[in-house]
Amino acid sequence: MKKIFVIGGTGFIGSHLISKLLKEDFEIYVLARNKEKAKKIPSPCKVVFGDPTKEGDWQTQLNTADIVINLAGQNIFSRWNENYKKLILESRVKSTENIVSSLKNGAFLINAGAIGYYGDKGETLVTEDSSPGDDFLAKVCIEWEKSALKAKEKRGKVIITRFGIVLGKGGMLSKILPIFKWGLGGTLGKGNQWFSWIHIDDLVSAILFLIKNEKEGIYNFVSPNPVTNKEFTKTLGNILKRPTFFRVPIFVMKLFFGEVANAITSSIKAYPKNLLSAGFNFKFENIKSALENLIKETL
Repeated sequence: MKKIFVIGGTGFIGSHLISKLLKEDFEIYVLARNKEKAKKIPSPCKVVFGDPTKEGDWQTQLNTADIVINLAGQNIFSRWNENYKKLILESRVKSTENIVSSLKNGAFLINAGAIGYYGDKGETLVTEDSSPGDDFLAKVCIEWEKSALKAKEKRGKVIITRFGIVLGKGGMLSKILPIFKWGLGGTLGKGNQWFSWIHIDDLVSAILFLIKNEKEGIYNFVSPNPVTNKEFTKTLGNILKRPTFFRVPIFVMKLFFGEVANAITSSIKAYPKNLLSAGFNFKFENIKSALENLIKETL
């Protein structure tokens, strides 16, 4: 039985992933920062206490793992100042450095990333081969990936998962659903910016697919069919049978959210070229079927 060690397992993506892994033949260890976090971890997972941004005894346990999945990182959707931006960077890079330094030779590392790597690309379709952006989040993603790829020096496989907007219970969709149900949903600015999304079920299935097929490399975790913010808004409103007349001007978002508004409204039209080439089949390829499924689960 292979041993999997998960960092970031109590978050939105991590909790869904662990539910999927528990149905497979793995011995699962999950890192928790404290006892409160540990309460969220289901049995029969084994809990290891520690802070991934700091060296500690947790690294000894990680050193025995065959597969390590790193999902750690400070939430970016908060108002930024210089200290918070430092936290966003260090929570990703320092954690990854500590993880990589503790891997046993030949271990398989799956490290989270984000399509923020590409920066705002407007109408341009981006694949895993596209060049990085030069804004703050793009620079964070570049350093994050560099830290993870050093694991190759230990003769192991490395996968970078560049996540798009993940739709699922407990994520962004759960936060905006009440607004749309009240009939107050609307586009961000003109709504022409591209919105690269993935259903949480496809995300966790894709991770398991890559593990089972012993793949490596960089993968865009997005649906093959990105939509504009306007199309997403209209589809969600139609499913809920609610109007979506409102529009939030970009300058208002910047006033309330500061620099993070640029990340929220950036246009990234990403395509999962490498996942499709590897043979992965998406269950939810279009936004309508994905939203109908998720809203049915949450209502």
